[in-house]
Amino acid sequence: MAPLDVLLDRVARAMESVVPGLLLTPEIGGRVWLADEESAADGSSVATGGGEWVNMLGFAISYGADDYRGFGVASAGSDGERLRDVALQLMSDVQDLVSEMTTEPWPLVLVNGRRDMAMAEASLEGDELLLWFGERSSPALRLPPVRLV
Repeated sequence: MAPLDVLLDRVARAMESVVPGLLLTPEIGGRVWLADEESAADGSSVATGGGEWVNMLGFAISYGADDYRGFGVASAGSDGERLRDVALQLMSDVQDLVSEMTTEPWPLVLVNGRRDMAMAEASLEGDELLLWFGERSSPALRLPPVRLV
């Protein structure tokens, strides 16, 4: 697998390719402790004492002439799983931003004759991270595949 900074850059370029005027700056942030948790009988989460240190992964976002909030995601798992998690958050944030700026659902999908936003989805498949909005079989918008190697 390619280094995380390279992979984050590939995700940024894929997202920028479908949103004119979008500028993304990948960021690898500080280390945070992710405590292992398990569900208690009452539905709450209880720390088990274990865990792992991970670096925050995220993006600074500019759209048009404006800078918007950046974000960071701390998640456990393989580098591929962590990349998928931060890519999904990026897609959600960009979707919110474009929809707010255009005052239109983006990307647009019709649900029972009603205009709505297609939801972000992602899948790790072989040496690629696949990203799309909407139904996998007929996405409203598909981003270019992100090579993982």
